[in-house]
Amino acid sequence: MSGLAAAFPAWSQPVSEFETACTSGEVTCLTQGWNEEQRSWWYTTTQGSRLLPLSWALALKTADGSTAMYGSANLEGLGYLTNPVSRDNPYGLPVGFVVDHEDSRRADLMCDRFPEICQSRTMREPWVGLNCSACHTTEITFQDTRFRVDGAPTLANFDGLVNGTEDALRATLADGQRYRLFAKQVLGGSLDPDKVASLELQIIEQLAWMEELRLLNHSNVAAGPARLDAQGHILTKVSMINGAQSPSAEFSSDAPASYPFIWNTHQQEKLQWNGIVGAILNVPIFGRTTDIGALIRNVSEVIGVFAHVEANRGWAALGYDSSVRVTEMVGLERLLAQLRSPEWPQDILGPINPTLAAEGRQLFEENCRACHAHLASSDLATPAGDQMVNLLKSGTDVFLACNTFLRTTDAGNMSGQWTFGVFGDRIGEFDLTRKMLVNAAVGSIFGKASELLVALFSDIEPSREAVAMALPAGEILPGVPEGVRKDRARECLSADDPLLAYKSRPLNGIWATAPYLHNGSVPTLYDLLLPPKARNIATADPEPTGPTRPESFGVGSREFDTRNVGFMTDTAQSPWVYNVRDEDGNIIAGNSNAGHDYGNASFTDEQRLAIVEYLKGL
Repeated sequence: MSGLAAAFPAWSQPVSEFETACTSGEVTCLTQGWNEEQRSWWYTTTQGSRLLPLSWALALKTADGSTAMYGSANLEGLGYLTNPVSRDNPYGLPVGFVVDHEDSRRADLMCDRFPEICQSRTMREPWVGLNCSACHTTEITFQDTRFRVDGAPTLANFDGLVNGTEDALRATLADGQRYRLFAKQVLGGSLDPDKVASLELQIIEQLAWMEELRLLNHSNVAAGPARLDAQGHILTKVSMINGAQSPSAEFSSDAPASYPFIWNTHQQEKLQWNGIVGAILNVPIFGRTTDIGALIRNVSEVIGVFAHVEANRGWAALGYDSSVRVTEMVGLERLLAQLRSPEWPQDILGPINPTLAAEGRQLFEENCRACHAHLASSDLATPAGDQMVNLLKSGTDVFLACNTFLRTTDAGNMSGQWTFGVFGDRIGEFDLTRKMLVNAAVGSIFGKASELLVALFSDIEPSREAVAMALPAGEILPGVPEGVRKDRARECLSADDPLLAYKSRPLNGIWATAPYLHNGSVPTLYDLLLPPKARNIATADPEPTGPTRPESFGVGSREFDTRNVGFMTDTAQSPWVYNVRDEDGNIIAGNSNAGHDYGNASFTDEQRLAIVEYLKGL
């Protein structure tokens, strides 16, 4: 399907030619308001992401040559979820791995970067990319049952996918025999010398692009499974596509974040952990009411995750050519607005103790309700009551918000343009990268959706300058070594700006979204109710004498812990280990588990378990 037919299929009309893991009996899917055709469409619809030509992906082996790079065994090992062969998924790609195909000159993008890929018309072939379901779908196992939760954060290893693809391509080129086998499969059995030579040049172009992105994103703070510095990757991509002569390497993607859960997003005032995009204006697009802020957010994400964008020429006000699929994204956003939060499956995970949950409810009302409004699973209309909590009050690791707020780069072609394409701040020759991100997103929307009149963007509130404020007494980030990151933290903690904050929101479905805090630094809800040792600001208070949050735990297991509510954390049974501190005992900037401590030490263990029992039922 394509165009409007793809964006708005007749979901009420059953189609027998589709199948998901839910219909095949491989996994139990919770009831969240979607039928199976909607779910299949959500898993397989392109947003314009283009990681690799499909023929390359189907022929590529892992770096060691042991298995297919994009085969189910390898991708499942990286934490991605199986999706059976069907009408919507003819190649049997995992959930969220989608095919984008534009067989026309509109596909010939970024040809200055990829001259051979363009000249050979490979741009006009099908490409593999990701859509939002790859990062916002999870599966949980409990004893002998496996069940899926749509809209929940993935446990996948994104860096393993991207770096593994680059390593596999390099290994393929380095081995003559292996390359010939690869070329023969890609070229449909032909080993025409000219085509083989062209393919080699195309791979070299793709590798050069991937290497440059990797070097700019490189960080000593490993993300591992279940985390990604998505905003860092997006801002790096913007600094690469604007035609700048020297994309800034001052900032790297060193603030990995947990993937947020995405049900009820259409009911929220702010989007992303740090509220980088607000809900702006609901307007009819393609006959559907769509929030422009959500559209900017979604376009920003697909820019970061492999979209091709021509932002190095022209003006945002007239539209940038891109692979971004605005029509499909409007459809996906509309479908997401029908997704309910998951209810605790008592038939799988066991019953909720009503007496204990009632005790927990009272404690929650007294201690938590001020920041976390109530929203029923079936409520898809009430405003979520989300709030932004500044860095000092929240106390959590500052670097996701701080990096996004401070990051700057050479503006290239965007220099002198308005941030929002037709109004807003003028972008300087060297300016904040987040301004350029908005420019790229707005330009990509204008380039694809003529129905979006320029005037619609005039209601966006321009950003304001941060207000300086005095820091409280005490060392900033005790336990973090002195250096540029600590200097940045001082700058961010001494400024008041809406972006220097993290979002609180209703907690319906929170039981299915471990690990917790924005950076995934706390493994279970029970642990979240323990006090941390780490702090953003040193105080004279003694360290807690009772139990504290774990500073090292396993990540990547799907086996559920029904007592503490989260995934099992045995490091021996997990593919990766999260560490708050390095081998010298210093706190790893970006990995701090400080924050969300509003008197946690005062709770008894019984009270913590009561609150957890109540949270199961939200």
